[in-house]
Amino acid sequence: YFFFLSMILLAGQITNRVAAPILAAGAPEGTPVERLGCGPFNRGNSSFGFGYGDGFPMEQSHLEEAFGYPNTCTAWDYSPAREIIAMYFPALEYSMVIYLVFNFITDMLSHQRGSLPDWYWNASKVLFPIAIFLAIQFRMIFVLIAYENIKTHTAAFLGFQFTIVIIAIMNTFYVILTGQSYPEMKMNAKVVGLVAKVYLVLNMLISAVKISATAYAVATGTVPDLLKTDVFPGTKWVKLIDTFYMFFNVVLPLCISYVRMKSEEPLVLEITMPKHNYEGASKEEQSRII
Repeated sequence: YFFFLSMILLAGQITNRVAAPILAAGAPEGTPVERLGCGPFNRGNSSFGFGYGDGFPMEQSHLEEAFGYPNTCTAWDYSPAREIIAMYFPALEYSMVIYLVFNFITDMLSHQRGSLPDWYWNASKVLFPIAIFLAIQFRMIFVLIAYENIKTHTAAFLGFQFTIVIIAIMNTFYVILTGQSYPEMKMNAKVVGLVAKVYLVLNMLISAVKISATAYAVATGTVPDLLKTDVFPGTKWVKLIDTFYMFFNVVLPLCISYVRMKSEEPLVLEITMPKHNYEGASKEEQSRII
């Protein structure tokens, strides 16, 4: 969560301070006519009325035009934000993969001691490699550029959304099935189970809408027209859905993870190695652990 949120903040600052003025200025003076439509200035058929080579504000970005709302990806769609954030991105990717590995180990150990049923462990074994694969493919957002091919760019984000949903489902069932309770918050196992179920149902509802809209964008390059309409003045349906999705899959999980960290038994890692026997060493030296 730290790396994801910090990546968004860093990308926003770079885009606003560096990329935005470059985009607003348009194609550099002296650019040959045949090259005016290259890069982000390829908007000759824009619904905003731009011509090839014309500059544009971030409020009228490619994603704004396609989706009716400049989502999070807008912050790193344009140079130099894209290249800089691509260098920072491995911190998020590696931390997520490590988290998934440790989650899988926790599932394995909990199943071995009888805290989890067979069906959950079988589901974990199937979903774990899928989540790993989709998580590491999120990097393709920096390769498949939004203003060149918005469908393939969005496909990388779609896979990441599935990863987030898999984590939410498995973690919620883990809390319910292992009978977790949090006395510090005056929540016994029954209350925790009820709250977890409500969270899961609401999250799956909003995630289903979000993922369906993203899948539609992968297929068509835009979102359904209904989502581009205002739910109330100044806020479109697509923005409202995105906000709720971020709340249920970033903000709430961050709070939940803090509560679980404080209350649940931690995973203990022990790193060791066998004794090394070598010629001429005394018994004391051979038994020494370094």
